[in-house]
Order: sequence, then C-alpha cells, then structure tokens
Amino acid sequence: MLPFFLVGLLMTSFSSYGQNQKDTLAYKIDLNASGRRISGTFSQVVVGGGFNIDLLYNNWHLENKTTYRFNKTNTRVIEDNWYDLATLKYYPKGKKKLYPGVFYHFDNNLMFRVKSRHQYGIGVGSELEKGAIKLTLLAAIANEHSTFNGAEFVNSDRDFPNRNNGLFLFKLNNGYTIAKKKINISYQLFYFQSLKESADYDIWLTPRISFKFLKGLSFFVVYDYHFEKVHLETLSNYNDIVLFGFNWTLKKQD
Repeated sequence: MLPFFLVGLLMTSFSSYGQNQKDTLAYKIDLNASGRRISGTFSQVVVGGGFNIDLLYNNWHLENKTTYRFNKTNTRVIEDNWYDLATLKYYPKGKKKLYPGVFYHFDNNLMFRVKSRHQYGIGVGSELEKGAIKLTLLAAIANEHSTFNGAEFVNSDRDFPNRNNGLFLFKLNNGYTIAKKKINISYQLFYFQSLKESADYDIWLTPRISFKFLKGLSFFVVYDYHFEKVHLETLSNYNDIVLFGFNWTLKKQD
C-alpha cells in the first residue's frame, strides 16, 4: 500500500500545477533477447529477454524494466529468474536537477536461493545531460520483504527464512554515446544497505556496450556482477555473468 499512498500524495501535491501544462507524451520501448545452446558431453541452454518502457507525460516520468533469465545445465536448472523495477518521478516545473520519486522492485534468484524479494520506497533523484553524456542519481529509503530457501546466513545473527529490512539505497546510471550515436557505453551501480545490520549490504554493477547497426536495432554485451555480504551458507557471496544479444527500440520524443 505504501507505493500507492506515495503516488497519490505526489499527484495531489502537484495536480494544480500539472493542469496548467500542455499535454505532451514521449515514450521509449525496448525489447531484447539473448541466448545460447551447447550440446554434447556438456549440455547447456541459456535464454534471456526483457522489455523496458519509458513514458514521459508533462512532468511525470514512468520507467519500468522487466527481465527474465533461464539457464539449464545438463539436467539442473540454475536460473529461472524474474526481475522488475518500476519508478515514478515528478519533475517540479519540468526541471530534472532535483525531483521526488517512488519505486517498486521485485526479483527472485535461484543462485542466491531467493524465493521472492519485494522492495518499495521513496527518494530523491537528479539527472544531468551534457552533450553525449547522461548521468542519473537516486538516493532512497525503502522497505524490503524477502523469503529465502533456507535460514542459516553468513555474517548475520538473524537466522530465519523471512527477512524484513529497512533499507538505504543508492543508484547511479551513467552513459555516453560515440561514433554519431552508433555506439552506446553505460553502466548501472546499485548499493543497498540494511538499516538493521551494518554488515548487510549488496552491490550490483552492470556495465553495458551496444552497437547500433540498423534503425532501432542494436547488438549488446552486458557484464552482470552481483555481490551480497549476507548470504545463505554453502553459497558464494557473488555471482557474475556475461550476456549478449539484440535489442530493438521504438520511441517518440518531444
């Protein structure tokens, strides 16, 4: 209920201002797919895909990122993971230098034996665009409700499968384009810090490079690194993967 309450509060606070604005809509939709298959003595099937939706209406900005990844090696399913992040921002007077926002995040992860993880909260962000460079910052306070397939955690005294946390999180997106916008280089950094345990923090880093070769169509390579200080016993505190595939973009700008 908290995300809906915060969204309603923001809409009420700025409704009188928004009514005086000229209705404008800009959107960007990304679809991507990746995969590989190896057969023989070592058998592996890896598939992935997702979509991103970016809507800008007057001073409201809605972003949604959804991805899915499946990995089966021999007869063992290593990944069957969903990830979704929805963010709603409001730009006061159309300015992006400092703005409020709310977000909701869900994921599950077989590698970390996470059955489900829900995070939602409110924060402030800032965007800077200068030439080919785009920098986005977000700092937020959130609640987390997670259910794990296990109860014994390294670096924590809280041994039960259901973990509720207050969180501070920091997000950094940075990217720039070269070669007449045909090559895009970017990275995303997430830092999560538990407000209950100083030793409980996560780091998620995803550098990415994409090459545009047709209108709206590009080839991408992503390195995905995820570190969790508090994790279930017998598991590694990190995992990483290199992804590559194709991305198709449809957009309308002001």
